[in-house]
Amino acid sequence: MVELRGVSGIARLDFGADVLVIERANTADIVVNPLAHQVSLAWQHLALGGRNAVRQLVSLNRKSPYALGFQQSVTAFYAAVTTGKPVDPRFSGAAASLGIGAIGQTLDLLPPPVSPPVPQPLPTPIAADIAVIGGTGFIGRALTRALVAEGHRVRVLSRGGANPFADLGQAIEMVPVALTDADGLRRAMARIDTVYHLAKAEEPTWEAYLENDVAVTERIAAAVLAAGVRRLVYTGTIASYDASRADRPITEATGFGPMDNRNLYARSKALCEARLTDLHRHKGLGLVIARPGIVVGPGGPLQHWGIGRWHGAGAVRIWGDGRNALPFVLVDDVADALVHMAGTPGIEGQSFNLIGDTMLSARDYFSAIHRLTNTRIRVTAGNLTVFYLGDMVKYLLKRHVLRRKGLRAPLLLDWKSRACRSPFRNDRAKEVLGWAPEQDAAAFARRAIIHPGFFGF
Repeated sequence: MVELRGVSGIARLDFGADVLVIERANTADIVVNPLAHQVSLAWQHLALGGRNAVRQLVSLNRKSPYALGFQQSVTAFYAAVTTGKPVDPRFSGAAASLGIGAIGQTLDLLPPPVSPPVPQPLPTPIAADIAVIGGTGFIGRALTRALVAEGHRVRVLSRGGANPFADLGQAIEMVPVALTDADGLRRAMARIDTVYHLAKAEEPTWEAYLENDVAVTERIAAAVLAAGVRRLVYTGTIASYDASRADRPITEATGFGPMDNRNLYARSKALCEARLTDLHRHKGLGLVIARPGIVVGPGGPLQHWGIGRWHGAGAVRIWGDGRNALPFVLVDDVADALVHMAGTPGIEGQSFNLIGDTMLSARDYFSAIHRLTNTRIRVTAGNLTVFYLGDMVKYLLKRHVLRRKGLRAPLLLDWKSRACRSPFRNDRAKEVLGWAPEQDAAAFARRAIIHPGFFGF
């Protein structure tokens, strides 16, 4: 049995049974997906099994792959011995030696185990002046390293015990504190100049979002004010915008519009921004808001849900037809903009859309993956209205059959916004922050795609 695993499928060759089955991901709806997967395997087994059964029947059980292999090799060997002719090269000792040697050479070509990063010389750190909440996440890790590279000593507030910054030595303080602990947050912000709030919640109900996202954000802001922190940088999301209209560019001056029926995540982040803005206006909170786009690059998987609905690592149903430009941005460019937000004077009360200059469509993105990695992901266009109708059916079943309460009816605008049809502008970030995201399309693709995150689904 030989099994070859790739990103988008698995090939299994059973020599003894003469059966080759290819297991591929599919882009069917999440409910139908498991059935379609097994039906595909069943048809392959049925076709191959039928073929082999006919071969056995016609040959009176003398042409099974297992039997033929032994029969022909033994016959060839003894025919060579009795006739004095050279042995068939496929059955010779030289062939066996060559096979063993090939196995050894293959093992020699395997990459060595990944070594831990070698600590690099860093600027002499000063006393911790930056605190990062959510510093162990995707953007948080890039931001923390960028801040240390600028000479800062960073205090990372984290509930977990893992430390992904061991190679940075004394430049990092890991402070275990729960975001529900108001006193602990105030103590953690002592003598801090700037706090970054990158934490987010993923909850099933609006009540849970109010408790674990909105209330947490207000608690952090209260701690910032109590500790006398100069600036709070909060990361919102471009998902709060109505991005359903291709004829309307989105800038920081574009309002979110009514949020009551929007998806819970977008609604919660918008409410967090509103509460923080109110504290800025009435309590003097030194607030700056960042709204990153679809963030890609080292440390994150290529299978980004801002592009489409993924069915395993190798199959995706994209939001819409996948031909409009998407608001991609490199994680290192986001980190660079966030660093500027701590040092740029006079930007309190402003927001910045962190969208890269190089705009790829979803289909451009997958073409670049194929070009740069020789891996082809199975891509299917997704009809946004069909997505919406399927979501509505699920909502009605949950509400009227399962009798669940507190549910939100889906909104077609939400589904259309997932395709990011509206073009996003990043002029304010470039002009005010002096931000310079990657502008070369080829370099952008290399930095976004050539990294180990391909299998990080």
